[in-house]
Amino acid sequence: MSSDMTAVNVTEDLQKLLAFLPRGVQAILKDDLPRVEEIKLRAQRPVWVLVDGQYRKYPHTVSLEDLAFLGAKCGTFRDDNRRGIDGTGHRITRVMMADGTAEGSPIGYTFRVGRYFEGMAEPLRPFIVENPSLLIIGEAGVGKTTILRGTAKIAAEYQPMQTVIVDTSGDVAGDGKVPHPGIGDVDVMPVRSKAMQAALIEEAVKNQNVRVLIVDEINRLSEAEFIANGQRNGARLMGTTHGRDVKRVSENQNLAPLFHPEPVFYWIALIRERGVLEMMRATEAMQIIAEGRQPEGTIVRLGKGI
Repeated sequence: MSSDMTAVNVTEDLQKLLAFLPRGVQAILKDDLPRVEEIKLRAQRPVWVLVDGQYRKYPHTVSLEDLAFLGAKCGTFRDDNRRGIDGTGHRITRVMMADGTAEGSPIGYTFRVGRYFEGMAEPLRPFIVENPSLLIIGEAGVGKTTILRGTAKIAAEYQPMQTVIVDTSGDVAGDGKVPHPGIGDVDVMPVRSKAMQAALIEEAVKNQNVRVLIVDEINRLSEAEFIANGQRNGARLMGTTHGRDVKRVSENQNLAPLFHPEPVFYWIALIRERGVLEMMRATEAMQIIAEGRQPEGTIVRLGKGI
């Protein structure tokens, strides 16, 4: 973690995570937990843990009893097989066996550790002050959601309670009734299922006097359409989507309403590597792409700790 960033509620959040793990897994991870990024538990296989950016195999085989404990402790999941942990940014995803039943049986669980860093997004403040509308583009595991938390908190300093997160998995604001304190004065609309996200985006725009609309993981056409409509109603978009370069993302048909006939966001924040972003004005970038060239922006370094 960068020396100028301090994690918020890290001890409390990690204790809540530990409570969801079988005792055998708790025992082998306890010393390394502050550095853990992801945990993979699969039936009858060793525990695999992403620590300091690399997956390591730990000496514990996931038993059927472990799976039974996880099933009882985790309870219900959303329709995308995700759930959060109350008051944290942690995410649990469930892996189901295709056994012919309507739902299938769980054969594994993946825990993604979410952390809130005080001041992490400060290098982006000048961009947010100029215009808080931005789309964060990056591949899996590079810190899109962590960056979104930081930018959301800054935006809410200028538009308190009119900066509204439509939070599907509880990754951004924390799962549960009370948002994580690291999110600041952001208003939160939890989404019960991924299938409902587009409808909640529309509801937020219509009912919550939104000035900055925040959506993590935009990937469906219906979501992009409602976001574009919200922008026409005066709300500015701050969101994330999966991708490795601007051209490919702009050519994704599910995201077309965000880019055409013109971008609905002001900035593109392309994650080059963890903690390193390339900031570019969206309209200029799209014009350069239309001319067959590669857009280039301003490099901003947030630190390796995100």
